[in-house]
Amino acid sequence: MDISRQRFDSLTGLRFILAIWIAYFHVGHMYDHDGFGALPYLELGVARVDVFFVLSGFVLSHIYWNNRNRPFAFGDFMVARIARIYPLHILALGIMLGFLVLGLVMGRADMAEGYPLEGLFANLFMMQSFGVPGGAAWNFPAWAISAEFAGYLAFPLYIWLATKMKAHRTLFFGLCLLNVYLVDQVHQMLLHRELSSSTMAWGALRGAVVMLAGVGARVAFEDFKVSGFRAGVYALAGAGGALLAAMNHVGTAFVAAGGALMIMSLARIDAEGKGTFLAHPTMCALGGWSYAIFILHVPTFMIMKNALDILGVNFVVNAWTSLGFTLVVVTIAYPIHKLIEEPCRKAIRGGWEKRSRRSKEAQTA
Repeated sequence: MDISRQRFDSLTGLRFILAIWIAYFHVGHMYDHDGFGALPYLELGVARVDVFFVLSGFVLSHIYWNNRNRPFAFGDFMVARIARIYPLHILALGIMLGFLVLGLVMGRADMAEGYPLEGLFANLFMMQSFGVPGGAAWNFPAWAISAEFAGYLAFPLYIWLATKMKAHRTLFFGLCLLNVYLVDQVHQMLLHRELSSSTMAWGALRGAVVMLAGVGARVAFEDFKVSGFRAGVYALAGAGGALLAAMNHVGTAFVAAGGALMIMSLARIDAEGKGTFLAHPTMCALGGWSYAIFILHVPTFMIMKNALDILGVNFVVNAWTSLGFTLVVVTIAYPIHKLIEEPCRKAIRGGWEKRSRRSKEAQTA
C-alpha cells in the first residue's frame, strides 16, 4: 500500500488518551492545585501538550506530503484548519460568556472578575498564546490551539524545507529536534524559564517549533522501516522517554523526541497491518471526539462545580471525582461532535470549495 495514503488509526486513538489525560489533570489543577492537582503523574502537562504538537505536525505533513511538489494552496489549507478548530472554540467562548452573564443575573458579579474584554478579543482572533493580556482567563487550555495556529501559519515554510531536505530525511528530523533544543536554550537565557513553561506568553513560539519536529518525524518516517514488534518496543520507549524528560525537566526537545519516536512507531505498526488497541474502532470513534473533550472540558467543569456549590454539595477532589467530571465531558462530547463540530466543519469547507469553483469558472469564462 502507498504509505502516503495510509491511515494511522492508532494516532487517532492516541488523541483521545491525551485529551482525557489533560481533562483529568485540570480537575485537580483548577480545584485542588496544591493537593491532588500537584501529584507528579498529573503534573506532566508538558508531555501531553508537546506530544500533541508533534502529533499535529506529523499528521498534517502526512496529509500534504504527497502534494509537496505542487504549489501550496495556503487559502485552502487555512480554511480547512479554521473549519477544524474554530466552531467549537467559539462555542466554548459562548458557554463561558453565558456562564458569566448568568452569574450577573443571579447577583454574582464577582464571577465576572478576571475576565477582561481584551482577553475575549485575543481568544476570538487566536492570539491568546502571543502574550495578549487577559488571554488566559477565557478557557485557558485554548492557548494550545492558538499555539498550533502559529504552526499553521508557518506550515508552508515547513513543507518547503522538508522538500528541500527530502534526500536527507533523517538528518532533517535531527535538525528539527536541534532547532527545538536551541530555541529552548535561547528562551531560557532571555526569559529565565524553560520553553515548556510558555503558554500564554511565547506559547506560539513553542507550538510552532515543536510542530516542526512533528513534520521532521513524518519525513523521517519514510526511512523508519522496522518490524511491528520492534515498533511496539520503540513506542513504549518513546512514551517513557517523553514522560521522564518531562518529569526531570531536561528540555522540550527531549520530550518532543520521545513523543516523535512513539508516534512514528505507532504509525509503523499500523502501516505493517498489525494494529494496536488504539486503532480499535471504538478508540478511533473516541479519538474523533478528542477536540470536543479538550476545548470544552474547562467550561463544563466550571458549570458542574458551581452547580454543586448552589446545591450545597462539598466537592472533594480525588481520583474518583476527577474521573467522574472527566466522564461527563466525554459523554457530552459525542453529541457536540456529531451535531455541531462535524456539520460546521463540512459547511465551512463546502462553502469555501463552492467559492473557489465559482472563482475558477469566472476566470475561464
